[in-house]
Amino acid sequence: MIATLARQAVGRYLRWRFLHLDEDRLAAHQQRRLQRQLAYVRRHSPYYTEQLPPGRLRLEDVPTIDKAEMMRSFDRICTAELDRDELVAFRIDQERRGTTELYRGRYAIGLSSGTSGNKVLTVLSPLERAGYAALLWARSGIPHELTHPRVLFCLRTNNPAFTAITAFGVELVYVDYLTPVEELLRLIDEHRLDVLAGPPAVLALLAEHADRIGHPLAAVLSYAEELDTNVKVRLAHAFAAPVVELYQGAEGMLAFTCPAGTLHLNEDVILVELGEAVDDDGAIRRAIVTDLYRRTQPFLRYELGDLIELDPAPCACGSAFRRLKRVHGRSDAVLVLPTADGGSVRLMPDHVRRSINQASDDVLEYQVLQWSLDDLELRLKLREGADRRAIEGTVTENLRRRADQAGGRLPALRFTDTLPQRHPTSHKLVRVQNRIES
Repeated sequence: MIATLARQAVGRYLRWRFLHLDEDRLAAHQQRRLQRQLAYVRRHSPYYTEQLPPGRLRLEDVPTIDKAEMMRSFDRICTAELDRDELVAFRIDQERRGTTELYRGRYAIGLSSGTSGNKVLTVLSPLERAGYAALLWARSGIPHELTHPRVLFCLRTNNPAFTAITAFGVELVYVDYLTPVEELLRLIDEHRLDVLAGPPAVLALLAEHADRIGHPLAAVLSYAEELDTNVKVRLAHAFAAPVVELYQGAEGMLAFTCPAGTLHLNEDVILVELGEAVDDDGAIRRAIVTDLYRRTQPFLRYELGDLIELDPAPCACGSAFRRLKRVHGRSDAVLVLPTADGGSVRLMPDHVRRSINQASDDVLEYQVLQWSLDDLELRLKLREGADRRAIEGTVTENLRRRADQAGGRLPALRFTDTLPQRHPTSHKLVRVQNRIES
């Protein structure tokens, strides 16, 4: 009862902040938090003690870092005297044994490979864990009227077993991405789970068996992979429940779906800068993130590698938090097309996804891999009985049209019988990949 009341109180406060901080108050809040964060990090992080000048700090005084630099300088960036190699070994051993204990009885350790396959450690102190949990329950899309939400929570754990815990009045049943669908269905019914949370590929697999779930669902939460519009519609129809998207990674929960159905940046918790543009219009930018609260492992001007596009139009929900028009994917998911004059142009992963999704509702899953300027492999998983030849023809025509619009030439397409493959480490399904440099 106390946990439920605490969750409701924290949820009300965070919802109030989302709806009532106008642009000026939000900017003032960000600056207050930023100054506190920078002052603390300069005092306690050896890395930033050297990097940051004395006196009042500005965001532009902070050097940008990427995943490689975070791991290379982890010991010195951290403010808690933690050893990178020891933490990596601890987390790998945890995954092998299927345990969830805290490091030194205090720190939660994550080791995510992300979509690019490069490891990145994440460390959360008890206070940071509580803050993240509060944010997740308040803005995850779990209906607040549910007095005791029961959530199927799919994670990359490398452990086929499941763990059930209760926090903030929410029962969580953790399962591995690779848990067989029969076992997932058994857990859903046995625990009467009313919220399904996982990557779109896992949710789409469950949707094929939605008629075997014997009780109504309250919500479906998608994260970890891009949620295509067609997949979202299919999930909503199959589960007869609202489908919401979370945009998160090792850097935290970056964006969430508001009641009006739009992705908003969590701007009271993170500060997002727009980096280099990758399209001619300058609308698609690299995201650079500064976390305004995490101090054990500071994320300051951290380059995600993700390509995002903001929507300048106001949202019907009334919040001043900026809207994400689209998450285009990682920069290494941008395809390169040759031009008639010997040059090249870029084709955004979202344009590739749309070309395939709009071809047929019988496309259940897909993957596109670019091996060279003149070689694109397309892997399509189709509904049984689908007309593969017709679908491949429509996909080809859609991609040719997109290539023409971009000013490039569509290379040779190879439709193969290979099923889409998950990343061997992250277990994520990366649908569009540029493998020219790999």
